Amino acid sequence: MTLDQLQVLKTIVSSGSFRAASQELHRAQSAVSYSMRTLEDELGFKLFSRDQYRPTLTPQGRAFLKKASDLIFQFDELGETAEFLKRGHEPIIRLAVSALWPLPNLVGALKEFSSRFPQTEIKIIHDVLSTDEQLLEDHADISLGTIFNEKGLLITEELFTVDMVMVCAAKHPLAKLKKPTAEDLKKYPQIVLSSTVKSSDRSGGIINPANTISVQDLQTKKVFLESGLGYGRMPDFAIKEEIKRKSLVTLGQKPITLHTSIARHSAKELGPCGKFIWNYFSRGQGKKLK
Repeated sequence: MTLDQLQVLKTIVSSGSFRAASQELHRAQSAVSYSMRTLEDELGFKLFSRDQYRPTLTPQGRAFLKKASDLIFQFDELGETAEFLKRGHEPIIRLAVSALWPLPNLVGALKEFSSRFPQTEIKIIHDVLSTDEQLLEDHADISLGTIFNEKGLLITEELFTVDMVMVCAAKHPLAKLKKPTAEDLKKYPQIVLSSTVKSSDRSGGIINPANTISVQDLQTKKVFLESGLGYGRMPDFAIKEEIKRKSLVTLGQKPITLHTSIARHSAKELGPCGKFIWNYFSRGQGKKLK
């Protein structure tokens, strides 16, 4: 059995006759008929009933064609993937995305990316404070987040800023104070985001290291804050609804402004897929938070 025989079979059915298939395939009708006879001999059952003017599939032929069509489709996909890779397109793109990055800001890029590069797998690595370290340890191709670049090995481009606002639950004791001092805050657990990179010891804005609850994602932090477990800073875009319905309240502390950037390692050249992601954000589409 060959792929060519399966393609001939599919063409006969789609065109309606052996003669039409031979014209579409640019082959002699005798060659098309021979291809089907040898396939039927190998299979041990008839694919076509030849009792009528036009060949019709037998029940076994219909079942066989269904599987054959799936195989042809997979083969065509394989050819497209091979051509895609031949042009230098990456088989996978790894994006380290900060927990502080607005997800709607990323969705538009990924939708357009998927439509242009359907053969490339997208791997999202969620991080908090170490998206740059994901690049340095070669876990990611591009990072989106707060980039420290302490070793100067990264190429970065600042995109926008995020204000981190100190909040707690409306029922928390701190909410009753007009403007809590650092001493007031030290009495209660602070919910903080910790780095997801094992080798990193980053953890920003801690007021009392002896009284913290560390989490690794923004959603968990928000739930803990709303439940009254403690206080902490949250990006302003992530708590608009909670502030509006007063499940969270601000504590009168000055917001901390974080600069958010796109980054890549200077020693690694991006391929076509990576360049698309980079250009998407650097040209301005990714700077819109709403």
